[in-house]
Amino acid sequence: MSEEKSEVMVMESIESELDQVRIELENTKREIETKKQELKALGRSVEGRDAQEQKVLDNQLHTMVKNDGLKDKIERQKAYDDVVITGRFMNRRHPGSTVKLTYMKYATDPVKWYTFEDGKVYDIKRGFADQINEHYYKPGFVQSQQQMDPNRPMSVISEVDTSEKLYAFVPVNF
Repeated sequence: MSEEKSEVMVMESIESELDQVRIELENTKREIETKKQELKALGRSVEGRDAQEQKVLDNQLHTMVKNDGLKDKIERQKAYDDVVITGRFMNRRHPGSTVKLTYMKYATDPVKWYTFEDGKVYDIKRGFADQINEHYYKPGFVQSQQQMDPNRPMSVISEVDTSEKLYAFVPVNF
C-alpha cells in the first residue's frame, strides 16, 4: 500500500505542476495579446513596422513583382528578335552600292558590323531586320498650316514624315 500511496503522490505532484504550467501559459498568451494591442495603439503593425515602413515594404514588393514581369517580357521579345529570317537587302539611299550596318539590341548580343550589298539575299535576326526597316530613314518635317496662338506657343512641326527609307530588308521566305 505504501507503494500505491507514493505513486498517487507522484501523480498528484505531476498534475499540480501541469496545472501550474497551464496557468503560466494562459498568462503568457494574455500578455502577448496585450502587447499586440499596445503596438496597434502606437500605430505599429504586429510585425514591428510602422505604417510608413510597411508602405515602403509593400512598394518594394510591388516593384519586384513588376520587374519580374518586365524581365519575362524582355526574354519573350529577345526570343522573338533572335529568330533568323531570310530576306533581300535593298539600298534605297544609293542603289547598287554596299553599306555597313551594326546591330546590338541586347547586352548579350555581340557588337558586330554587317556588310550588305544591294539586292543580295541574307539570313539575319528578325530584330535586325526590324531595325533596318524602322529606324533608317531620312526624316521629313511637315510644317503646321494652322495659325499659331501667341498665348500658347507650339512647335511649327506638325508631324515627321518617315516614308523616305534609306534601306529595306524584304523577307523572301513565307
